[in-house]
Amino acid sequence: MATAAIFEISPDAAGNTVTAEEVAAFERDGFVLPKRGLDAGSTRFLIDTVERVFTDNPGWPSIIRMPHVPIRDGQTEGVIGGEDIFRIAIHPTLVAAARKLIGPNLIMWGGEIFAKPAGTGKATPWHQDCYNPAVKAGPGRPHPRSVMIWIAVDDVAADNGCLRFVPGSGTNGRIEHIIDNSRTDGILNFEVDKQGVDFDKAVNAELEPGHFSCHDVFVVHGANANTSGRRRAGLTFHYMDAADLYDRSFGAAKAAGEGRKPAPLAARPIWLVLGENQNAENDFVTGHQNLADLDALAEANRLRLNPLLS
Repeated sequence: MATAAIFEISPDAAGNTVTAEEVAAFERDGFVLPKRGLDAGSTRFLIDTVERVFTDNPGWPSIIRMPHVPIRDGQTEGVIGGEDIFRIAIHPTLVAAARKLIGPNLIMWGGEIFAKPAGTGKATPWHQDCYNPAVKAGPGRPHPRSVMIWIAVDDVAADNGCLRFVPGSGTNGRIEHIIDNSRTDGILNFEVDKQGVDFDKAVNAELEPGHFSCHDVFVVHGANANTSGRRRAGLTFHYMDAADLYDRSFGAAKAAGEGRKPAPLAARPIWLVLGENQNAENDFVTGHQNLADLDALAEANRLRLNPLLS
């Protein structure tokens, strides 16, 4: 059973993972591209780990959901090699970034690997992440506080379909999304209602491997198709303020992978990764079947980081 995290972070890196100016940009625009990324050793671990996941889990589509959960008895979602992806999910640099952006009490509640193949990777229609009400605002809050950290595995640029953000587009909260089950040109069957969104202001999130973007659940974002000769792969994790609620009352979502049964979002495991839980309704038991080693790793890492990131 794992009892210690494998990644270290210096006090300087902990305090400067995201600068004050970058926090202000996140709060104003709904996204930010921090200048500081993962260190060289962690970036190498990231690349090698994701490549092993691709190799050891053949037949996956362009989205691998919950890659930080290993395939074990009782787990509906997950991948071979999920243990190492989980170590990245609780990496001190990522936790420190989330702490600066949304607060000192953090829950990690989801993740994906996005891989757009060279030449054939479909576009991602313009959308907000709040279309799925996984995170509900805690008592006295109009909106939840959650951040997705999107870490580049490959060189990510405009030509191979990098993410694009519309600054300030989530200021007023949720926008209606239009469902079109007939569309085949993108990886989603819905798109945000475009009225009132100034797409001319869209910013390309071009990233080197190990660097990451951070965005909230309301900013409008998407990506063009990958028409280049290069793959575009990224690893993402979702962190939420522990005063909010991971709502297990909503429906089901498809599990990634060929032949996998749909996996209810309500059954997914979540982890407290920094500070203390501030909402008694958050459930840290459901979905944790045979994950005691990851639970112990997350707890040891939380106790180590609490004084460092306070």
